[in-house]
Amino acid sequence: MRLIRLTAALLLLVLSAGCGKEPGQGEADQDDPVAQGRKLFMANGCNLCHGPEGRGDGPVARSLSPKPRDFADLSAYKRGPGLEQLEETIQKGLHTGQGIMPAFPNIPSEDRRRLALFIQSLQPK
Repeated sequence: MRLIRLTAALLLLVLSAGCGKEPGQGEADQDDPVAQGRKLFMANGCNLCHGPEGRGDGPVARSLSPKPRDFADLSAYKRGPGLEQLEETIQKGLHTGQGIMPAFPNIPSEDRRRLALFIQSLQPK
């Protein structure tokens, strides 16, 4: 009888462990800097201009001139597509005759790195 109760309690624990999580969320996301970067991309409003997949087609994009960058287009990176260049662009912004991206100096460096890793994941391999 005790074994049955223990088994039932263990089964309930296992089944309830996944409750309350959205699909695709899990412990793996906590260790995956790209997944964390995607969450930061959405939380910081990057998707409003760049779109959810970073194609430059966010809901605000049509009102901007020039249009936001498509992260899949390697020629679109003004400072370059490397991690350090992306982190610098996030921190300092981009204010050239070819476009304006606001600066986000308030984003901690670890989060800038995660954002840059997510952006790099959108680049062609």
